[in-house]
Amino acid sequence: MSGTTQLAGADRDPRYPVLDALRFVLALWVAIGHYGIFPLFAGVDEATPFGHFLTHAWSTVSFGTPAVIVFFIISGFCIHLPFRGNKSLPVGHFYLRRYTRILIPIAGALCVYRLAGDRLHFWGEHSILWESPLWSLLCEEIYYAAYPLLRIARRILGWTVLLVATFVAAIVIALTNPHAANWHPFGPLGTAAILLPVWLLGALLAEQAAALPNLGSSFRIWLWRFAAWLGCWSAEMLHFKAKISYTFTMIPFGLLAYFWVRKEIQYSRHQAPNKFLVAAGAWSYSLYLVHAQGMVFYQRLAIPNLGYILTWCFTILSALLFAWLFYILVERPSHRLARRIKLSPAGPVLASAAPSVLEGERFSEASRP
Repeated sequence: MSGTTQLAGADRDPRYPVLDALRFVLALWVAIGHYGIFPLFAGVDEATPFGHFLTHAWSTVSFGTPAVIVFFIISGFCIHLPFRGNKSLPVGHFYLRRYTRILIPIAGALCVYRLAGDRLHFWGEHSILWESPLWSLLCEEIYYAAYPLLRIARRILGWTVLLVATFVAAIVIALTNPHAANWHPFGPLGTAAILLPVWLLGALLAEQAAALPNLGSSFRIWLWRFAAWLGCWSAEMLHFKAKISYTFTMIPFGLLAYFWVRKEIQYSRHQAPNKFLVAAGAWSYSLYLVHAQGMVFYQRLAIPNLGYILTWCFTILSALLFAWLFYILVERPSHRLARRIKLSPAGPVLASAAPSVLEGERFSEASRP
């Protein structure tokens, strides 16, 4: 059974369920990166050289920031998919749906952050924008705002010139602060500029996807998955050990992520993605937004210490359940409202909730770490 090229409605835009599955895996990877990897070696005697090596090596397995970079690839793909080639872009319709779809969950997340005890400072190094998943969503908002202009630039310059120019600009900006501890020194516009070529690679992939050949080798796809993980781990080691900031290494990692997602799309034509992961992808945006608050909720329960493994499992389960409830109560209603917004000659109106020309958007909403 083909797992990828399903038709999305009357506009016959292809749908890619594998991207939903990837979104959930990436959001979960971010959550685990924030809390810590499964305590497989908890209790090992770290006083011995082998024990020290084992526990510390295992703790480096998960690193969340590169997962956010893959989110940018998927976001660029899904935003551009309905408008690839020379398809028309109803700009007012696009903006209304984008900001309805994104800003309502963000407002809900800010309320959750405040209830969890976070201080909602919006300026400075310790702004909530930099100490939460909101930094990547701010980049997304900038890309959405610039998307009509980026389409014009792509049409005039072509993909090659546009990508080379944005990659060169990204490297120059990143090198202005090569030892940055995080994205804050670059500000929202600088951060968005550094990661713009990665987002554009996703848009390029949207134009290529339909013509990609099938990939039928499970061995090869697992090699690519290992390469993606190795890229994550290498960026982590360079950041924390060699002091080469991830604000620079995420640029080449974006290229690796592009080829990995491309291979996943090809392989999904041979082997359908896991249906449970695809279904969970619907609420991966919520998992990205509020996983930390779900963990805090569990920690505040009067539950005795259950040991390393059970505590880890219940904490992650709490994050998943909390995110799913947030999806049901906040994110899903925003989806439905966004689908009902369309542009008429008289201006913006609410239409029936039937799927519209932008239904392909549903694969783009997690972006972030």
